[in-house]
Amino acid sequence: MSSILETIQINNGTVQQLAYHEARLNRTRQELFGLPPLALASFLQVPNPYQQGIVRCRVIYRQHIEEVSFVPYQFKPIQKLVLVEDPSIDYRIKWLDRQSFAQHLAAHPQADEVLITQHGFITDATIANVAFWDGRQWFTPTTPLLCGTKRQWLLDTQQIVAKPIKITDINTYQAVCLINTFRDLRHEDAIPIEQILL
Repeated sequence: MSSILETIQINNGTVQQLAYHEARLNRTRQELFGLPPLALASFLQVPNPYQQGIVRCRVIYRQHIEEVSFVPYQFKPIQKLVLVEDPSIDYRIKWLDRQSFAQHLAAHPQADEVLITQHGFITDATIANVAFWDGRQWFTPTTPLLCGTKRQWLLDTQQIVAKPIKITDINTYQAVCLINTFRDLRHEDAIPIEQILL
Protein backbone atom coordinates (compact mmCIF):
# COMPACT_ATOMS: atom_id res chain seq x y z
CA MET A 1 0.00 0.00 0.00
CA SER A 2 1.25 3.46 -0.91
CA SER A 3 1.73 6.00 1.83
CA ILE A 4 -0.84 8.77 2.14
CA LEU A 5 -0.25 12.48 1.79
CA GLU A 6 -1.67 15.55 3.47
CA THR A 7 -0.56 18.90 2.03
CA ILE A 8 -1.03 21.89 4.29
CA GLN A 9 -0.45 25.62 3.86
CA ILE A 10 1.61 27.42 6.48
CA ASN A 11 1.17 31.20 6.25
CA ASN A 12 3.67 33.25 8.28
CA GLY A 13 4.06 30.37 10.71
CA THR A 14 0.34 29.69 11.11
CA VAL A 15 -1.22 26.42 9.97
CA GLN A 16 -4.19 27.11 7.68
CA GLN A 17 -7.49 25.20 7.97
CA LEU A 18 -6.00 22.73 10.43
CA ALA A 19 -9.40 21.29 11.43
CA TYR A 20 -10.19 20.28 7.82
CA HIS A 21 -6.82 18.59 7.30
CA GLU A 22 -7.00 16.82 10.64
CA ALA A 23 -10.53 15.59 9.90
CA ARG A 24 -9.50 14.15 6.54
CA LEU A 25 -6.38 12.50 7.93
CA ASN A 26 -8.36 10.90 10.75
CA ARG A 27 -11.17 9.76 8.42
CA THR A 28 -8.56 8.09 6.23
CA ARG A 29 -6.80 6.40 9.16
CA GLN A 30 -10.15 5.16 10.47
CA GLU A 31 -11.28 3.87 7.07
CA LEU A 32 -8.03 2.12 6.16
CA PHE A 33 -6.69 1.00 9.52
CA GLY A 34 -9.50 1.35 12.08
CA LEU A 35 -7.39 3.71 14.15
CA PRO A 36 -8.57 6.34 16.65
CA PRO A 37 -8.08 10.06 15.93
CA LEU A 38 -4.77 11.79 16.50
CA ALA A 39 -4.02 15.47 17.08
CA LEU A 40 -2.33 16.58 13.86
CA ALA A 41 -1.24 19.90 15.38
CA SER A 42 1.22 18.10 17.68
CA PHE A 43 3.23 17.07 14.57
CA LEU A 44 3.26 20.51 12.96
CA GLN A 45 5.97 22.44 14.76
CA VAL A 46 7.06 24.93 12.10
CA PRO A 47 10.85 25.40 12.08
CA ASN A 48 12.19 28.96 12.33
CA PRO A 49 13.34 29.17 8.68
CA TYR A 50 9.72 28.60 7.60
CA GLN A 51 8.01 31.11 9.87
CA GLN A 52 7.73 33.73 7.13
CA GLY A 53 5.78 33.62 3.87
CA ILE A 54 3.75 30.80 2.39
CA VAL A 55 5.15 27.34 3.07
CA ARG A 56 4.12 23.92 1.83
CA CYS A 57 3.96 21.31 4.59
CA ARG A 58 3.81 17.65 3.53
CA VAL A 59 2.63 15.07 6.03
CA ILE A 60 3.24 11.49 4.89
CA TYR A 61 1.56 8.74 6.87
CA ARG A 62 0.01 5.30 7.05
CA GLN A 63 -0.85 3.87 10.47
CA HIS A 64 1.54 6.44 11.93
CA ILE A 65 3.02 9.76 10.81
CA GLU A 66 6.07 8.80 8.74
CA GLU A 67 7.43 12.19 7.69
CA VAL A 68 6.70 15.91 8.05
CA SER A 69 8.56 18.31 5.74
CA PHE A 70 8.46 22.02 4.94
CA VAL A 71 9.45 23.84 1.74
CA PRO A 72 8.69 27.36 0.44
CA TYR A 73 5.61 27.25 -1.77
CA GLN A 74 6.11 27.84 -5.50
CA PHE A 75 2.96 28.99 -7.31
CA LYS A 76 2.39 27.31 -10.68
CA PRO A 77 0.68 29.62 -13.20
CA ILE A 78 -2.06 27.80 -15.11
CA GLN A 79 -3.60 29.28 -18.24
CA LYS A 80 -4.62 26.33 -20.37
CA LEU A 81 -6.36 23.04 -19.50
CA VAL A 82 -6.95 19.87 -21.47
CA LEU A 83 -9.73 17.35 -20.87
CA VAL A 84 -8.63 13.75 -20.39
CA GLU A 85 -11.05 10.87 -19.88
CA ASP A 86 -9.74 8.30 -17.39
CA PRO A 87 -12.33 6.27 -15.47
CA SER A 88 -9.60 4.11 -13.91
CA ILE A 89 -8.33 6.75 -11.46
CA ASP A 90 -9.45 6.22 -7.87
CA TYR A 91 -8.15 9.04 -5.69
CA ARG A 92 -10.70 9.10 -2.86
CA ILE A 93 -7.64 8.67 -0.64
CA LYS A 94 -4.89 11.27 -1.13
CA TRP A 95 -2.22 8.74 -2.04
CA LEU A 96 1.41 9.78 -2.20
CA ASP A 97 1.70 7.82 -5.46
CA ARG A 98 0.52 10.21 -8.20
CA GLN A 99 1.96 8.35 -11.18
CA SER A 100 -1.26 8.35 -13.22
CA PHE A 101 -1.52 12.14 -12.93
CA ALA A 102 2.13 12.60 -13.91
CA GLN A 103 1.61 10.39 -16.98
CA HIS A 104 -1.36 12.45 -18.17
CA LEU A 105 0.54 15.71 -17.69
CA ALA A 106 3.54 14.37 -19.60
CA ALA A 107 1.28 13.22 -22.44
CA HIS A 108 -0.24 16.70 -22.90
CA PRO A 109 2.57 19.27 -23.06
CA GLN A 110 0.25 21.67 -24.93
CA ALA A 111 -1.57 22.39 -21.66
CA ASP A 112 -0.51 23.60 -18.22
CA GLU A 113 -2.84 21.25 -16.38
CA VAL A 114 -5.10 18.26 -17.04
CA LEU A 115 -8.80 18.20 -16.20
CA ILE A 116 -9.84 14.59 -15.60
CA THR A 117 -13.25 13.34 -16.73
CA GLN A 118 -14.89 10.03 -15.88
CA HIS A 119 -17.82 8.64 -17.86
CA GLY A 120 -18.43 12.10 -19.31
CA PHE A 121 -18.46 13.94 -15.97
CA ILE A 122 -15.94 16.52 -14.79
CA THR A 123 -13.94 15.47 -11.73
CA ASP A 124 -10.75 17.39 -10.81
CA ALA A 125 -7.53 18.78 -12.17
CA THR A 126 -4.44 16.82 -11.15
CA ILE A 127 -3.51 19.37 -8.46
CA ALA A 128 -6.85 20.84 -7.47
CA ASN A 129 -10.60 20.66 -7.29
CA VAL A 130 -12.42 22.95 -9.71
CA ALA A 131 -15.27 25.44 -9.64
CA PHE A 132 -17.13 26.80 -12.67
CA TRP A 133 -18.54 30.34 -12.93
CA ASP A 134 -21.82 30.84 -14.81
CA GLY A 135 -21.94 34.62 -14.40
CA ARG A 136 -23.80 34.52 -11.09
CA GLN A 137 -22.60 31.55 -9.04
CA TRP A 138 -19.68 29.17 -8.62
CA PHE A 139 -20.42 25.46 -9.07
CA THR A 140 -18.18 22.52 -8.22
CA PRO A 141 -18.70 18.99 -9.59
CA THR A 142 -20.42 16.44 -7.37
CA THR A 143 -17.94 13.90 -8.79
CA PRO A 144 -14.52 15.00 -7.48
CA LEU A 145 -11.66 12.53 -7.41
CA LEU A 146 -10.73 13.87 -3.98
CA CYS A 147 -12.87 15.81 -1.52
CA GLY A 148 -10.40 18.63 -0.99
CA THR A 149 -10.20 20.66 2.19
CA LYS A 150 -10.57 24.04 0.45
CA ARG A 151 -13.51 22.70 -1.58
CA GLN A 152 -15.19 21.50 1.62
CA TRP A 153 -14.63 24.85 3.35
CA LEU A 154 -16.11 26.69 0.35
CA LEU A 155 -19.14 24.39 0.44
CA ASP A 156 -19.53 24.84 4.19
CA THR A 157 -19.38 28.63 3.83
CA GLN A 158 -21.81 28.51 0.87
CA GLN A 159 -19.40 30.14 -1.57
CA ILE A 160 -19.82 27.28 -4.04
CA VAL A 161 -22.64 24.88 -4.86
CA ALA A 162 -22.12 21.22 -5.78
CA LYS A 163 -23.87 19.88 -8.89
CA PRO A 164 -23.17 17.29 -11.59
CA ILE A 165 -21.18 18.86 -14.42
CA LYS A 166 -20.82 17.00 -17.70
CA ILE A 167 -18.35 17.64 -20.49
CA THR A 168 -21.32 18.81 -22.55
CA ASP A 169 -22.12 21.44 -19.89
CA ILE A 170 -18.75 23.20 -20.05
CA ASN A 171 -19.74 25.77 -22.65
CA THR A 172 -22.60 26.98 -20.46
CA TYR A 173 -19.97 28.43 -18.08
CA GLN A 174 -17.74 31.46 -18.47
CA ALA A 175 -14.68 30.40 -16.48
CA VAL A 176 -13.17 27.73 -14.27
CA CYS A 177 -11.08 28.22 -11.12
CA LEU A 178 -8.68 25.69 -9.62
CA ILE A 179 -9.04 25.45 -5.85
CA ASN A 180 -6.83 23.74 -3.30
CA THR A 181 -5.13 24.55 -0.03
CA PHE A 182 -2.93 27.09 -1.85
CA ARG A 183 -5.39 28.29 -4.51
CA ASP A 184 -8.29 30.47 -3.49
CA LEU A 185 -11.57 31.00 -5.29
CA ARG A 186 -10.80 34.30 -7.01
CA HIS A 187 -12.17 35.73 -10.24
CA GLU A 188 -8.74 37.12 -11.11
CA ASP A 189 -7.31 33.58 -11.10
CA ALA A 190 -10.13 32.04 -13.14
CA ILE A 191 -9.36 30.53 -16.53
CA PRO A 192 -11.68 31.44 -19.42
CA ILE A 193 -13.67 28.47 -20.65
CA GLU A 194 -12.16 28.99 -24.13
CA GLN A 195 -8.82 27.92 -22.64
CA ILE A 196 -10.08 24.38 -22.02
CA LEU A 197 -8.97 22.12 -24.85
CA LEU A 198 -11.70 19.59 -25.56
